[in-house]
Amino acid sequence: MHRSFPLLLSTLLLGASITHAQIQNASLLRADGTRIVNAQNQPVLLQGMNLGGWLLQEGYMMKPGYGGTQGSVKKVLYQAGLSDAAVERFYQQWRDNFITKADIDFIAQQGFNCIRLPLHYDLFLTPAQRAVRNGVIRGTVPYADYVTKLKEWQQKGELFRVPQQLDAIKLIDKTLAWCTANKLYVVLDLHAAPGAQGTDSNIADALQPNDFWKEPIYQDITNGLWATLARRYKNDGRIAMYDLVNEPNNVPGGNAAIQVMFERLINTVRAQGDQHLLLLEGNGFGNNYNGLLKASFSQPENLVYNAHRYNLPKYPLSNALDASNPDANQLGTIANLLRFRESQQVPVWVGETGENSPEWMAEAARNLASVGIGWCHWTYKRFSDKPIAALLRIKPPYLVDVKSAAEVPQVLENIEFKNCVPDTEVIKALKAEIKK
Repeated sequence: MHRSFPLLLSTLLLGASITHAQIQNASLLRADGTRIVNAQNQPVLLQGMNLGGWLLQEGYMMKPGYGGTQGSVKKVLYQAGLSDAAVERFYQQWRDNFITKADIDFIAQQGFNCIRLPLHYDLFLTPAQRAVRNGVIRGTVPYADYVTKLKEWQQKGELFRVPQQLDAIKLIDKTLAWCTANKLYVVLDLHAAPGAQGTDSNIADALQPNDFWKEPIYQDITNGLWATLARRYKNDGRIAMYDLVNEPNNVPGGNAAIQVMFERLINTVRAQGDQHLLLLEGNGFGNNYNGLLKASFSQPENLVYNAHRYNLPKYPLSNALDASNPDANQLGTIANLLRFRESQQVPVWVGETGENSPEWMAEAARNLASVGIGWCHWTYKRFSDKPIAALLRIKPPYLVDVKSAAEVPQVLENIEFKNCVPDTEVIKALKAEIKK
């Protein structure tokens, strides 16, 4: 590891509740059959909060009814007259204001014991490299030229060359420090992978949808990214899991392509001497694991299988413990999660759930915890002019509505913790169901 951590952890006062992130002696969590356990072989139930919107601006979270990529949001800023340098300054201020230690303190005070940190891969680029990508968004750089530059940077070893200088690493380290102070675990989540891991515009921030699967350089970059993270954090017990690629969807080649990708990333992380839990996400937004069973991987140790549980009009989802899906490897229903956990002898975790009524979300949290399945609420804060499923809501004006640079400071002010509006019903409902 890049610095000594056991001494710091030994100073933390460890409570009696295993579910409150007892990060002991910098030891990594591990899989023990169907359980996630700590160094004392005690089960750890991760009940967490997603920090969506901080390092990746998903379109629908920026304004109710708005769709599009983070690139779409950047275009709004360019059209409002902001220069390239001003847009970069804006995003630095956004990152400084959107999540602070006050936010992490508040999450811990509600009883959660981990956060999932959704990352955008462009924060692993240097400012100069990111400027080329921004040029594609602005329309001044052809997409093919950006791909050519990526290949050049890769061949010359210029990607991730000085990790400690990258914005992503600085933000991870800052988040880890805040979470350590609150005894929270952290899940590192590659939420927007290079090249776009699917066609969903919110999560991918795609320049070309699905090029993660079509243009080999993007998986090469992803592999190098995880090698960099593994070398840096391989002994860091503050990190619960690595979420290797968020929500692959509409994948050309289907689950076979996903299996090849995960096999490579698993082997790369392990080659660095890193034994962190690795969270897998199946096709169709994290839920389908046909062809992705434990036996399909050459290094099946310390894998955790994931489900993203959303109850939508088109896809109604029951919280009943006996609710099931006829496809045994389609996770989401609780009965399928339980059967899969036993048949595969792996831990399962619900990496995202939420965006519903307080009653549905409380029932989901209660029923999952009753059978020892951890969960992570989506999401912590987002823009809205009325109560929503997040813990906090950000008041208008909406960033996507700005027409001039003069309107931007108010947005940056409103995203600060002190200016957000608590959604008290959501907070009360979830807080009551966190298993102590």
